[in-house]
Amino acid sequence: MRQIFTWRFLLTLVALAGLVGVARLVVVQTGDDGDAAEVGSEPSGRRVDFVSWVESIQLPADFAIVSGRTTTDLYLVIDATRTMLVKAGTPGEVDCPRIAEPAQCVVAADLLGDGVLWFSVIPGSPGATVQLPAVVEIIGGGWVRLANDWIVQHAPKVERSCSDETSSLTDFIKSFGDEATASYNVEQQRVVKVTCPRASSTSTSTTSTNPDTSPVTTTTVAG
Repeated sequence: MRQIFTWRFLLTLVALAGLVGVARLVVVQTGDDGDAAEVGSEPSGRRVDFVSWVESIQLPADFAIVSGRTTTDLYLVIDATRTMLVKAGTPGEVDCPRIAEPAQCVVAADLLGDGVLWFSVIPGSPGATVQLPAVVEIIGGGWVRLANDWIVQHAPKVERSCSDETSSLTDFIKSFGDEATASYNVEQQRVVKVTCPRASSTSTSTTSTNPDTSPVTTTTVAG
């Protein structure tokens, strides 16, 4: 019987199979590394999609936060046309001593559509901007991390207000760390300004960052 496969041909097949195996291993490892890099580059912290001062809060008598979750529904009146509903069992925190008084609190929330995934109520009065903790890290893609571990969007150009000159937002962060403050524009839903502890009213500069080229989506709170 004629031999169809010679030893040389079989050895070639084995070698090719080995190369394919190595290639698959490299692909798998690269994919794992890529996923790990993606996971690693995905910022840890609390992503905040919406920040606004609150006109009033309808606080039930039995409202409480137990084990980090609300025990009852909570209604936050943003303005005449919008009310945010926080369902019972939603993770969050309330740290606004004057919560029962009108226009004394600010709400920050992680949203999925109109649903609230997480929320925080902090002190704050009505105005164009809300003062938040310092920007401590530029994450990229139009996002920054604050000193309280919130992750929020920033404007393409961030104003730096300080009597000490800095060359960029990165330089500003290195110079002042968590001692600075950030101004979050409620209409733009972005950080628009950072202020150092020794800021004067006359010393301002502007930082241009890589603008987020993805479409800007406006989050509407259910009303």
